Amino acid sequence: MSKRAPLSDQRPMGQVEDYTNAFLASSGLLAFMSLFVLAAAFGWVIAIAVALSVDRAILTVARLRSRH
Repeated sequence: MSKRAPLSDQRPMGQVEDYTNAFLASSGLLAFMSLFVLAAAFGWVIAIAVALSVDRAILTVARLRSRH
């Protein structure tokens, strides 16, 4: 087992990479593919209903968080 130096003796960490844009792009692509699969399997009406439901849920959570 390797011994680590106590925290007081370790060098401070540098800045880390910002992966926010990569996360947002991946999430957007995943949402698009999910809605496309829903549309292919069940029709566009279901895909639009799911998209609107998710949109309303996100807006509701944002409103609840802004109150506190």
